[in-house]
Amino acid sequence: MVRALLRLVMPRVQPDWPDTDKDTAILWEPCSRSHGEIVPGYARYLLDLGYRVVVLMTPQRIEEGLFLRFEHPRLVLTQLSQRQIARFVRTSAARDAGVFLVSTAGKLPHKPDATVDLQAVFGTHRPQPLLMVEHDAKTQIDAGVWSDETITLRGLNYRGRTSVVVNPHDFGEVRVTPKTSGKTVFLLVGAARAKRRNQTLVHEAAERLLAAGETAFEIRLVGKTGSDRVPARLGGHVTDLGRLDFAAMYREVEDSDFIVTAFQQDNPDHDAYKTVKTTGSFQLCYGFRKPCILQEEFAAGTALTAENSLFYHADADLFDAMRTAIRMSPGEYAKRQEAMSRAAESLHDRSLRNLKSLIHG
Repeated sequence: MVRALLRLVMPRVQPDWPDTDKDTAILWEPCSRSHGEIVPGYARYLLDLGYRVVVLMTPQRIEEGLFLRFEHPRLVLTQLSQRQIARFVRTSAARDAGVFLVSTAGKLPHKPDATVDLQAVFGTHRPQPLLMVEHDAKTQIDAGVWSDETITLRGLNYRGRTSVVVNPHDFGEVRVTPKTSGKTVFLLVGAARAKRRNQTLVHEAAERLLAAGETAFEIRLVGKTGSDRVPARLGGHVTDLGRLDFAAMYREVEDSDFIVTAFQQDNPDHDAYKTVKTTGSFQLCYGFRKPCILQEEFAAGTALTAENSLFYHADADLFDAMRTAIRMSPGEYAKRQEAMSRAAESLHDRSLRNLKSLIHG
């Protein structure tokens, strides 16, 4: 009985660590709830560079279908918890890998000077080369500790600092779908709060569309539901799907026509998205070849252009952009998809070169 109990308990106490060598790349996503959508894309770059890729992340995210469309014989998806990962990264096995990439450095312990406390994470001997991805560069830039060799998902537009852009947007085998016939489907992805998904702005645009006689559309909201409910008068045109797993979200993206961000140029909560941050919605646009609808100022430093997306200026102009999208012909839509495809491929090639340069010098 005691031996049987030990067999059940010991894997939790001392799990089997992944095998590593110089041909192995370790990809660690320390955020347990967010940023999962970037992991397949970073895995793809490391696979393209010839590595066997060991993914360390909260198992629940993988179980939600994150890699459902993505398979590769050199891809290893572990089942270690974040607590177990924290132990593994301090072992010699972690140091034996050819490269170690942390895809959300902001979730690691930091020192008072705003730098990552590498000793607290890895102990005395850290993996080499160790690459870090920052999703919000502002704090470190303001503190004067920013390294221009830090990876970001977009080009910076803040205090003259630069970074190494490695943008992940590969989700595996996806359906690139034509414009929906009969009605146009708009998709918003992200938590329903002022800092992320401003659905109130979209509700107002929807009301104006209906008042103007534009009824052939549906707006679908994906993400954690907030306190603002869908107005009853928009019933049939706005659907709040709540938080979805990756498998369901992929289907919703494929079945949509346009991805809407609803960022506002005069909203202080959104300022960082013009300078140092990006949104997972852009990654979905690139990966699934979906035109984006956004205020033009937020396209700086990204691969979104007037050829592959629909830009507008003031908040009130969202109505015009959505009406243009509804009336867009299938042929014009296909042209924008082709432009998005070219932009995504160019971004991939640039990112792969940048990552290779960081690893090999």
